[in-house]
Amino acid sequence: MMPLEGYTVDYAEPDNGLIMHDAKYFLKAVREGDVVTFATNEENERHSWVQALYRATGQAHKPTPPITATAKSSQGIATSGQKDQIDGDRSKILGFDEYIQSDPCKFDHHDLFKALQTATLDFRLSDPYCSLGWLSPGQSYVLEEYCSRYGVRGCLRHLYYLNDLLDRAEQTFMIDPQLLHYSYVFCASHVSGNRPDSSVSTITMEEKDRFYEIKQRLKTFLEHQVTNFRFAFPFGRPDGALKATLSLLERVLAKDLSTPISRDDIRYFIRKCLENAAYTNYTRVSDQAKIEGEREIHQQTDNGNYCLS
Repeated sequence: MMPLEGYTVDYAEPDNGLIMHDAKYFLKAVREGDVVTFATNEENERHSWVQALYRATGQAHKPTPPITATAKSSQGIATSGQKDQIDGDRSKILGFDEYIQSDPCKFDHHDLFKALQTATLDFRLSDPYCSLGWLSPGQSYVLEEYCSRYGVRGCLRHLYYLNDLLDRAEQTFMIDPQLLHYSYVFCASHVSGNRPDSSVSTITMEEKDRFYEIKQRLKTFLEHQVTNFRFAFPFGRPDGALKATLSLLERVLAKDLSTPISRDDIRYFIRKCLENAAYTNYTRVSDQAKIEGEREIHQQTDNGNYCLS
């Protein structure tokens, strides 16, 4: 938003340095040497903007549309007309018309949303150290708007999200365990019926089966993370990730949100993971020592052969 006080609005000629994508028609607002240029892709839209800003500024000068039929610009107009025709057919070329004019009720929006959310997460994870699986505010807004418009269920949305996050985590992407925690608790509250807002919620059998499948998969993943904590959280990084992982593990091992797991059970599970971790570390160290030992033996044998020769 910008204040219009003191500005004078008028039509502007095309500027090659400002043309971007579909921008073909320009208008400008001037105030004491400060020039703000706007662009539209339709003549009628530019005229509407100029008239609206003219009324808002209350300026004495009335903008008049430029004359476009000149011999000097005939070639440019022909090119612009050709571009308008191409832009008009662009939706047909790309097949957008079929989707725009189709009946939304004939599509499976849950599958379409799953594809959209997966593509969004892949794009976000192109910079994994900044996102850790978290979506940007703009991306979250687009997904929430899609869910609101086409009736995508919230629980199923988070189940899709958990599945995608686990897929990326198993591909060695760094995922924030706190994000897994939020989505898991949201789904678990729907399945168990213990929502924090005490409102009534429904869940389908597909969602319930999918939840228990993801719960088992999440348990296996967390067990692997705790067992390989030296490599999953090197030097305690990311900060607080190990503590968040243990907190999530406690939630996953519980039967439901209202029945927490006993301390003895969680201690037994973590002790088992640490025993496996010790065995894994010992195996890796012994393998490395064996390789180094064999290398020293080969080196000594080669030195002896050189001495004999």
